[in-house]
Amino acid sequence: MRQAQALAVLGMELKKNFITKRGFWIYLLAAVPAIIVWLHSIVTIQRASNSHDLSKDTNVLAVLFGVFFLRPAVFFGCVGIFTYLFRGEFVERSLHYYFLAPVRREILVVAKFAAGLITAAAFFGGSMVLTFAGMYAHYPQFQVKEWMLSGPGLGHLGAYVGITILACMAWGSMFLWTGIRFRNPIIPAVVLLTWESASVFMPSWLRKVSVLHHLQSLVPVQGDLRGPGVLLGATPEPEKAGVAILYLIVFTGIMLALSAVQLRTTEVSYSTD
Repeated sequence: MRQAQALAVLGMELKKNFITKRGFWIYLLAAVPAIIVWLHSIVTIQRASNSHDLSKDTNVLAVLFGVFFLRPAVFFGCVGIFTYLFRGEFVERSLHYYFLAPVRREILVVAKFAAGLITAAAFFGGSMVLTFAGMYAHYPQFQVKEWMLSGPGLGHLGAYVGITILACMAWGSMFLWTGIRFRNPIIPAVVLLTWESASVFMPSWLRKVSVLHHLQSLVPVQGDLRGPGVLLGATPEPEKAGVAILYLIVFTGIMLALSAVQLRTTEVSYSTD
């Protein structure tokens, strides 16, 4: 019974998440990195340049992933997708339909979160695959094949996609909660982004609380940035992979539990939203 209810909610939410005009800016956020690297490869091919440096482009991809892809793209993409899962119901005055149905609020939280995670993972995971492919599109096929199958290429691709999904999972659960807890979730989002970005300046014990710190600990290549940019693309004293993944899973579980508790005490009052 509960599984059927969760699947029913999941199906409805997926339709709303994938087919929506308000999601245009999220699609754009996901597409920009892929567009940039594909334009780079197209221009390189047209110039017939022989100055290919695979290690250099691998470093550029690491920098792009750490500085732009994780933040602001995935971060604000999760803001747009997950905060609207419940806050959008208030705005559209439709949350009471769920509350009137015989569905436990814990199931509602999990089903909506799953729909948001599938949506975010599809957008940004797909974007990461296209970005990765575009970064090496101007190289000879035999060189790319050798690097992917006999070198670290396939492992790098899997790591980037995996980190992207973990980022959607952890940040998504956080913004699901803020969408229930706050009338205007944008302000908490900006505060949280500031916190995440400032984690590099924090003492090691406090840095461990940051989601971004654990995500960047999993990046297969620490981008070789110069100047102040080094503070954005890498994390000092990265965690072990197992510890980082476990933290992100536990963090997600805590945020979902808080969301369920918050939703239990939530009353529908559209007059104040």
